Amino acid sequence: MSGCQTGTSTSPPEPVLYPVKGKVTADGKPLAHAVITFLQMDEKGTTSVGETDEEGTYELSYVTKPGTAAATYKVAISYLQGKDGTIYGLGPRSGLAKPYGMITAKERIPPEWSDLGRTTQRVTVPENGGTFDFPIKEPLLPPPDPDPPAKADAEKGSPEVREAKSTASSVKEETAPKSPVTEAVSGAGAGSPGSGQKP
Repeated sequence: MSGCQTGTSTSPPEPVLYPVKGKVTADGKPLAHAVITFLQMDEKGTTSVGETDEEGTYELSYVTKPGTAAATYKVAISYLQGKDGTIYGLGPRSGLAKPYGMITAKERIPPEWSDLGRTTQRVTVPENGGTFDFPIKEPLLPPPDPDPPAKADAEKGSPEVREAKSTASSVKEETAPKSPVTEAVSGAGAGSPGSGQKP
């Protein structure tokens, strides 16, 4: 019947993903909670990410599925540290509401490793996947300077300030004028029986 056509899907086929894992070390030691990105360099690739565990090992995932496509990638490794020492992994970076500490967090891995625009790391993932280790031999960049203590807290905890406040309080009590009620009570007590004075 004219006008009736069988619908055809125009969605691109799902990429074939292969397992990719490895280990990230800095100065020979495992680097925990670093975020590793495989950035696709052509249409064959699937930009994938992973996060290292306490042993420095990672496994890549594409969207929510494990693995990545067989292709050539640029690789960047990021180690983002906040002023309080917090390391921000995939979870905080991917959330809609970013933690406040990320605003002043600092990248500690040199840009030739961490910047996707400047990284010199390249890998080719074959079919069936593979293991790719990344030993970072360059020293990490210095951590961010911690925030100074609040002025009020610093003053409160200063021995000199506490002593000055105590002295000022004592002087105030000694020099404070007596109220009429206090003077009346004092006078009455001076003339009461047993005070040693005759009425």
